[in-house]
Amino acid sequence: MAKEAICPLCEGNNLRLITDKARFGRKADVYKCQDCGLTFLDQNSFDFPEDFYEKEYHQTYITHVEPEALNPQAYYEKMKKATRIWADKFAKMLSGQEVVLDIGCSTGHFIDLVKDKTKKIYGHELNVKETEFCRNVLKLDVSNQPLENRFKEESFDYITMIYVLEHIAKPKEFLRSVKKLLKPDGKLIVLVPNEQDALVNLYDIPQFRSFYYCIEHLFYYNP
Repeated sequence: MAKEAICPLCEGNNLRLITDKARFGRKADVYKCQDCGLTFLDQNSFDFPEDFYEKEYHQTYITHVEPEALNPQAYYEKMKKATRIWADKFAKMLSGQEVVLDIGCSTGHFIDLVKDKTKKIYGHELNVKETEFCRNVLKLDVSNQPLENRFKEESFDYITMIYVLEHIAKPKEFLRSVKKLLKPDGKLIVLVPNEQDALVNLYDIPQFRSFYYCIEHLFYYNP
């Protein structure tokens, strides 16, 4: 018997089923919690391949809209332009004495834009190909080793996560572990897709809805 879906955030079961299909017709139940407002994919309703991010994510999902993703150099150039507005805003918060960690740094485009404004900046990226690009081409301090093995607690003034949190299967546990890496007055900066996308919520375009929900985005947060 299938387990009853519950909200991973508030643990309530007052849920509304939005759709049972994700991008490319994959079976996945998408719910909206009527109590706390979180939209999420029920992780018991579909199988998530262990090697998804190393293979299918770049071969199929990303390249469907971003063909540059298969080439780290091309993807770096594209994303460096797209990320500049966030990097400029973040740089204004820095004095040049901060130690920073960027989690899910991909090809290092954000790190490369702000590195000269920091005392030291590190990157964490699970994708081996992108990690090697960061280290070998950009000469950045990026690794795919577990964060708790790499850093001591209270190491960072800032930790940034740009379009990462929506991928994390257990966000509350993950954020608790990340918090330990921050200094007592450190700050966590998170950027996620807006669940209140106009094409889904205002115009309710069915074609976009079937594209919008995808198995790598487990959560859809709102302001």
